[in-house]
Amino acid sequence: MRVTVRGEHVVVSGDVATEQRRAEVSEVIRDVAPEMVIHNDVRVVCVDEPTRREELT
Repeated sequence: MRVTVRGEHVVVSGDVATEQRRAEVSEVIRDVAPEMVIHNDVRVVCVDEPTRREELT
């Protein structure tokens, strides 16, 4: 997670595994700083396990 505060605005970005986690990010910020305007730029990304073994060279 990356959090940037600009005046009355909080911009948060990063990646999470579920939409629920994305919503929880906003909830936490709202609890800590209820007067701030939240810009939640967090992305929900697929975090499935690899389907095959990765070869490193």
